[in-house]
Amino acid sequence: MDVFLIDHYDSFTHNVIDWLAGSDGVLAIHCVAWDDASGLAKAANSHAPLVISPGPKSPSDVPPTLALLREKLGLVPILGICLGHQMLAAMSGARIVRGQAPHHGTARRILVDALKPGLLAGLAPSFAAGVYNSLVVEATSLPPIWTINARCDLGEVQAMSYTSAAAPAFGLQFHPESFLSQGADVIRANWIAAVQTWRSAQESASAAGL
Repeated sequence: MDVFLIDHYDSFTHNVIDWLAGSDGVLAIHCVAWDDASGLAKAANSHAPLVISPGPKSPSDVPPTLALLREKLGLVPILGICLGHQMLAAMSGARIVRGQAPHHGTARRILVDALKPGLLAGLAPSFAAGVYNSLVVEATSLPPIWTINARCDLGEVQAMSYTSAAAPAFGLQFHPESFLSQGADVIRANWIAAVQTWRSAQESASAAGL
């Protein structure tokens, strides 16, 4: 299954690719730089899921990716990690603000909403994850099209899911691919399951002529 990964020149991009690709061959990852116009056009013209990578910038610094997200949200599955998570929130109207404390290369406790686990279904109610960020999504400005699935011990948003479309979208502030993170295999399996469910629905609709 083809997936386009939009790279923001982050040192973790290759780790994200390795984590997503796994060893089972389910996903074929096509990496495209955020400032590669022809590559972004290929992603835009495809009907493949998107993964939005971490990066050293803020959402306002990468308008091409924001434009792609505006075009694709609700049409194809999307997974945003760290900067990608913030972009999903920002393009939906939420504010991106300074976190209560910068965390780069530390493990934080992630507290899952048991009633709304989203991509974190199957994980413990509290687990450790690697975080590398100074900016966070302002929870009170997040529009109701997004459900908050998890926060850290400071109450900052760590996971969210898109709630009003057939094509799922998920944002993770923490880095699931980090060696500091627990449950990486579960999160990957949940992402693949969500993509496969979407793909099956698309194929059924196509077969029915819808």
